Amino acid sequence: MQLNQKMMMSLAAIAVIMLVMITGTNGQIFNRPIECCTSVSDKEITLPITGFKLQKYNPPCVNAVIFFTTEGPRCSYWKASWVNQKIQELNSKLETKMNSTDSTPLSTASPHNSTSA
Repeated sequence: MQLNQKMMMSLAAIAVIMLVMITGTNGQIFNRPIECCTSVSDKEITLPITGFKLQKYNPPCVNAVIFFTTEGPRCSYWKASWVNQKIQELNSKLETKMNSTDSTPLSTASPHNSTSA
């Protein structure tokens, strides 16, 4: 009976240690870094922006617009006045680029040069 009690105590201790290890890494096993914005800035970005993505609130991550710049990602406050304007500008550039590639023909074959009998 004493052996089972010691075994149960050891298992309980191991479980507590594992729980502390996992919660100590914010729930991420193997201590992988959290790749999200945990704070934001409302300061306008002056670096060249190459793209963006929206980040939703999921603790410890906050609501943010992540702008990709030539010097790395920047976390911006999604309600900042300049942010919406910059997103519209980037979307407009993307649409223009997409439309210019849509006009490229998929094939150079002409229906008038058909060799069918």
